[in-house]
Amino acid sequence: LCHAQTCGKCVPCRIGLGQLTKLIELVLDGQADMSTLAIIEKTARSIVISLLSHCHDLLGSQAQTSSRSQALFEAIRQYIEVHYPEPLSRESVAQAFYLSPNYLSHLFQKCGPMGFNEYLNHIRLEQARMLLKGHDMKVKDIAHACGFADSNYFCRLFRKTTERSPSEYRRQYHSQLTEKSSPVKN
Repeated sequence: LCHAQTCGKCVPCRIGLGQLTKLIELVLDGQADMSTLAIIEKTARSIVISLLSHCHDLLGSQAQTSSRSQALFEAIRQYIEVHYPEPLSRESVAQAFYLSPNYLSHLFQKCGPMGFNEYLNHIRLEQARMLLKGHDMKVKDIAHACGFADSNYFCRLFRKTTERSPSEYRRQYHSQLTEKSSPVKN
């Protein structure tokens, strides 16, 4: 009943439960004829169909909201994957998408496997691994190329995630390449 007081869009709200109540009172008082019963049946069907339709619309709008959130999340992820070398922060990315920083964090919690900062560092570290494998750049330069302002922080974070320093990671990768490319001696 409280739904009918607030909606104004569905049949129960438009017809008004008051009219239906009056019709039912006529039946209960024994004053209803066949045409009144037909009106009650038709009205009751309309109300049920309306409520089902209204429920379907509500469920559909939740699905649309979810897919819109997912689409926004994907756009933000793509933005980070392109702009990771820049000095990104939760605030700057939120501003780029006209969102509040708190809502940006909420999106990452809701739609992603990790938080915003964790994701940003993940993307930057993946790029750093690629640069360590394929380029002979200084570790400090790789850190800056991947968006880390502090190369010491980069080294600590890299060691935390790979259990090796960037230099050790590079040496290990190149030694494995050398082992694979050299012929096996008998």
